[in-house]
Amino acid sequence: MSQLPLEGIRVIDASRVLAGPFATMLLADLGADVIKIEPPGGDETRTWGPPWWGNPDDRRSAYFASVNRNKRSVVLDLRTAPGQAVLQQLVEGAELLVHNYRPATAGRLGLNPEDLARRHPRLVVATVGGFPGEDADRPAYDLLAQAVSGLMSVTGEPDGRPMKVGVAVLDLMAGLECAVGALAALVGRGRVQRVDVNLVETGVTSLINVLGNHLASGADATRHGNAHPNIAPYETFDARDGHVVIAVGNDAQFGRLLDVLGLEENPRFATNPERLAHRSELTAWLADSVISWRRDELVAALAAVDVPAGPVSRVSEALSALERDGPWIQEAAGIKMPPTPIHLDGARLPARRAPPLLGEHTAEVLQALRSVSDQ
Repeated sequence: MSQLPLEGIRVIDASRVLAGPFATMLLADLGADVIKIEPPGGDETRTWGPPWWGNPDDRRSAYFASVNRNKRSVVLDLRTAPGQAVLQQLVEGAELLVHNYRPATAGRLGLNPEDLARRHPRLVVATVGGFPGEDADRPAYDLLAQAVSGLMSVTGEPDGRPMKVGVAVLDLMAGLECAVGALAALVGRGRVQRVDVNLVETGVTSLINVLGNHLASGADATRHGNAHPNIAPYETFDARDGHVVIAVGNDAQFGRLLDVLGLEENPRFATNPERLAHRSELTAWLADSVISWRRDELVAALAAVDVPAGPVSRVSEALSALERDGPWIQEAAGIKMPPTPIHLDGARLPARRAPPLLGEHTAEVLQALRSVSDQ
């Protein structure tokens, strides 16, 4: 691809940890020039190791590297007047600024969205917060948002404790929402200057059908483990040598599942409402047959008749599956990274820059600023 779609767009990334950096990495992958502003001590996730890429003293943890590729790092102390002055110079040449500081902290660091909008009328400011409204200054991490939003209450086994999702899913979803909102503001330049999202609202809206069920019925949702509240069978089963997911979405698929398992049709399970009404019996009936199969043999047999099924893969297995058609992991400066899942015109986007060392591009960026001011 001769030119990426966001080439020529400059983004000032004053965010840290995960949600904001994930949003700006999406933009960087699409070609934006993302300048990551870091305090003298760096983004705190630089120290969230081991594991590390390279020397631990370089503070390039695997965590930090996972959301900061294709960016340039500039160290600025925004607690000082000189640091804030340089920030204002950088913003002059930018289309977008992203941060995830709480409002009170943002004000002290020269990142108040209203002030930035007033000083830079062409700038779009996008923020990722933790809580909405009057709680906006409360500190929040993904775990807290998963709890407060209700997501944990529907995650885990029915008779077990509430559980979080295995990755910081609300940070990622809020980052994605932030990136979408920022792109919309850039496309509609002049109509919108500020985009705000927060983890808790993202968490509640992400409940989707679970929230819809509550709004329609008034009943609080409960945990179903790996099962689905609205369709069955849609869960994990034990095979002889591992675990398999079977996800039946309609009656025709259920009939083909029974054919593969060698089971006779049962009128109690003929339709989805009936299968839900007899979920425990259904699960036990199917489980008795599934346990006789090897995991991969059953997955292959179900795939052959177009029944959605798959193994519960380890991370290494998932990567191996993606690389059946050739190398999938990208590498820059000795650091291995996944590609963006976005394909443009059928092409996978390249990793142009390794996740930066702290302040790696400070001199380069500041020299460019001086050159512009001298003209």
